[in-house]
Amino acid sequence: MTNGISYIYVETHNWGKTVKFWQQMGFELQLDLGSSGTLVHPAGGSSLFIQEVPADRALEIHMCLAAPDDQSTPGAPAVVTKTWHDSHWGTRLLNMQDPDGRAAVIEYRP
Repeated sequence: MTNGISYIYVETHNWGKTVKFWQQMGFELQLDLGSSGTLVHPAGGSSLFIQEVPADRALEIHMCLAAPDDQSTPGAPAVVTKTWHDSHWGTRLLNMQDPDGRAAVIEYRP
């Protein structure tokens, strides 16, 4: 169904402090969009996409799984919360929850 974890999406109320924290953990800033961006680790593994959100919003963190296509939909125990749809950055996404209610996204990059 997937090709593993593509990246981990992390929301923050303070972009600068959060980036500094992850840099202290060995990650390197690969893409800086001002209040969001991507960090990677030189040893490999999944990247982090950090996004600053308003202070009055509850923070989210979820995994984004890479999909080989946008034709499959997971069954139980996954709960699909939004079927395949286009993102504004040119990919296709499927939103779901694991059995404990944690959000996850499956992303297909055409």
